[in-house]
Amino acid sequence: MSKLGQVYFEARVIGNSVRMSAICAQSGVEVFVVGPRNATESHLRQLALRKLERKLQPKGA
Repeated sequence: MSKLGQVYFEARVIGNSVRMSAICAQSGVEVFVVGPRNATESHLRQLALRKLERKLQPKGA
């Protein structure tokens, strides 16, 4: 589990790419990353989660 609490993930295949979304359940903030279709789901989830954590960090932290 993330330090953000509950996070929802959604994967969509678009041609030869996969779009992985991460949504913070508490704030409703959503980010996404795009990777190659042959990337593992866990890797794309990890990238999306790290991007979400950075986006929700207080400014100047």
